[in-house]
Amino acid sequence: MSWRSVAKKDFVDSRRSKGLWALVSLYVVVLALSVYVAPSHVTMTNVLRLVSMVGIFIVPISALVIAYLSIAGERESGSIKYLLGLPNTRLDLVVGKFVGRSLVVTVGLVLAFGVAGALGVALLDSVDFVVFAQFFLLLSFFTVTYIGIAVGLSAACASRSRAMASSVGVFFVFNVLWTIPQISPSAALRFVAEDTLGLRIGPQLYEFVYLVSPPYAFQRAAGLVFTEDPIYYFRTLGRDATVPFYLEEWFMLVVLGAWLVVPLALGYLSFERADLG
Repeated sequence: MSWRSVAKKDFVDSRRSKGLWALVSLYVVVLALSVYVAPSHVTMTNVLRLVSMVGIFIVPISALVIAYLSIAGERESGSIKYLLGLPNTRLDLVVGKFVGRSLVVTVGLVLAFGVAGALGVALLDSVDFVVFAQFFLLLSFFTVTYIGIAVGLSAACASRSRAMASSVGVFFVFNVLWTIPQISPSAALRFVAEDTLGLRIGPQLYEFVYLVSPPYAFQRAAGLVFTEDPIYYFRTLGRDATVPFYLEEWFMLVVLGAWLVVPLALGYLSFERADLG
């Protein structure tokens, strides 16, 4: 076997999970309802803008739930010994689980966008299929990024409870902590650098700290799709301020890519050194 075989088996097994398909169905319901309840004079682009704001909460939760037990669950049940007893390496297992769970989510997004597109053609004022396709790709990338985070955490955890606690922690930090100005990482940096050490740091760096969060990076990257009316507005920079490359919309794709790759790599390294008993 190889990572392809692991991915295929994981995808087939996931298709039989009612819980996973309930979460996939959530994508369909959210997109379909967003189109269905929209006034007829609204365009699909307007609907997708709304979805992008709601999606920063739905996508992380669903992706983390889908993938947080991908490896930790196998370790706790003991079935991982069977998988590794076949000609599979631990790297095959990590990559295969990531690909398998990503395929499940991608299929769900294809179904959701297919239903939403059909309803949009029938009910809305207009559908810009270029924007529609671009947003689908961006949302898929954002979702797969969280799959990578969840699989990396799962690989690093030896039990279901630890994997669940880690996933809840990731959601809390990026979707709750980042939104509270008084205790956000940007505020913490300001306290340490300026209030404690007396250093002067430019507002560009504080803005980048905000954008390190995957949901904010996604919203900033959405400006590549919604070019006329962006979703993300700078918190520490004025509209006419000079924007360095690391705050540009395209660079947010690099940030999301880093969140996809780094947790997976760290999770694999931890898994590779783990004693599975």
